[in-house]
Amino acid sequence: MEIHHRPHGEKKGFREYVPEGLMIFIAVSPGFVAESIREKETDNHKEMEYVGSYISDLQQDSATLQHALKTNNFVLSVLD
Repeated sequence: MEIHHRPHGEKKGFREYVPEGLMIFIAVSPGFVAESIREKETDNHKEMEYVGSYISDLQQDSATLQHALKTNNFVLSVLD
C-alpha cells in the first residue's frame, strides 16, 4: 500500500475526510453490534442463574420457617 505525502503546507479538503470517516464508521459499527449481542446473551444467562438461586433460597427459607413453626408449637404445647 502506497502512501502519498502532501507537499508542505497543503491541507486536506472536506471531500477527503468524508470517505475516511465513512470507512471508519463502517469498520467500527459491526464491533458495537457484536458486543451488544454478546452482552445481551451474557445478561440473559446471569438472569437465569439469579432466578434459579432466588427459587432455591425461597425453598430453603420456607423449609426453615416450617421447622421453626413446628419447634415453636412444640415448645408452646410443653409450656402449657
